[in-house]
Amino acid sequence: MNNRDSHPRFRSLAALVILLVGLGCYAAIVSTIFDLLPDHLLIQTFFIAVSGLAWVWPAIKLTGWAQRRR
Repeated sequence: MNNRDSHPRFRSLAALVILLVGLGCYAAIVSTIFDLLPDHLLIQTFFIAVSGLAWVWPAIKLTGWAQRRR
């Protein structure tokens, strides 16, 4: 096994660790901000919708990096 074969495994493991730690930190930050929001249904709903989708773009970039062969 040459060195090129080990890179996808390392990248996948690194991406998994970064994703798990990042999502944990993101969830903590989002829940803290949510607690500071006013008690208004529309504001809370909008915040939940935006914050629920905001992590998708970085996750796509991260998985793309992990899948890339270089």
